[in-house]
Amino acid sequence: MRSAKWLTVFILACGGGAAAGGGGTKTPDPASSSGGASASGGVAASGDARTPTQIECGDFHSCARMGDGSVRCWGRDAAGELGDGGGAEQLKPVPVAGVQGITQVGLGAGFSCAVTGDKHVTCWGTGRILGDGKRYEKLKPTLVPNVDDVADISVSGVLVCARSTKGSVTCWGTEKPLRVDGANAAEVVVASTHVCTRTAAGVVSCTGDTLWAKGGPDGFASPGVTGAEQLVTGDAFACALGKGGKVSCWGRNEVGQLGRAPDMDSHATAADVPGLASVTKLSAGETQTCALDAGGWVTCWGNNSEGELGIGRASGDERPTKLSGLSNVAEVCLASIHGCARTAANDVYCWGTNTSGQLGDGTKEPRYSPTRVAW
Repeated sequence: MRSAKWLTVFILACGGGAAAGGGGTKTPDPASSSGGASASGGVAASGDARTPTQIECGDFHSCARMGDGSVRCWGRDAAGELGDGGGAEQLKPVPVAGVQGITQVGLGAGFSCAVTGDKHVTCWGTGRILGDGKRYEKLKPTLVPNVDDVADISVSGVLVCARSTKGSVTCWGTEKPLRVDGANAAEVVVASTHVCTRTAAGVVSCTGDTLWAKGGPDGFASPGVTGAEQLVTGDAFACALGKGGKVSCWGRNEVGQLGRAPDMDSHATAADVPGLASVTKLSAGETQTCALDAGGWVTCWGNNSEGELGIGRASGDERPTKLSGLSNVAEVCLASIHGCARTAANDVYCWGTNTSGQLGDGTKEPRYSPTRVAW
């Protein structure tokens, strides 16, 4: 929704999915919220505070982890997504106060989370974001209790999942607890209210809402994928990167999110996306996917009604199309109606809907092509 490799796995967790709603809970004291880098691991806070080293996309906001382990965010702040307890939209990146020593950032529909240098998780914004079943409103950065030894997180919609260094998975954010099968996940990715995992052997499975049930007409929880090297998921589809840079996708395809002509079927078995070669990384949004190849070029497909593919136009659906004018890319993040890319030179470009300033260019103008973030 998920960047350089974080420990043993690369994850792009994007923020498309169901919006948070419902009543609120009194905000606890966030006095000791984020934790810093420690001798036990993480990223030392000694880099450049002006250099973005990871980007993330939420539904209406975006964030970047900076070289010194701090975080800057921009876009909507009505739910406290920017970490200050809520306020005006920010059209350019602003620092998240009290957050330092961060090794990874993940964004949801109305909140943000981050992995601290001592392998804990801190979250801010609105939702059931502390894992205790309670709903918080406009929470400032606060440590999630009883979650530690975290290797990485995946965040999207209302859901957060943390993978421990030993491969166990803990998830929170949904109204009913979500249990994830398996204790040796090499990768975990989420979208909306479901979660998919990949084992070290490359076997993929999904669980969560009824679309990902084990049986039934919409059941595509076990797509028959083996040998997967990376996994991404959108609201009702998923894609896996296999050996040799091939990509296969399964699930819903009403707007071409599987990389082929749209249809109304539920595709339970993964099929290769045509026209792709030498893919090294994937990123998925709500109903769209982008593939980064070995040459640093980005190819995207799926829903493009708001210009969220960055290919220079808006359209109902698109087959795999290369982004022009954007090269030497290191990572891509996608959300529901916008996306961003970070180049190897650590320049950041965003595109799509900009109603809350989530593109970070200082305006609210929509952009159909990648536009540089104004740091």
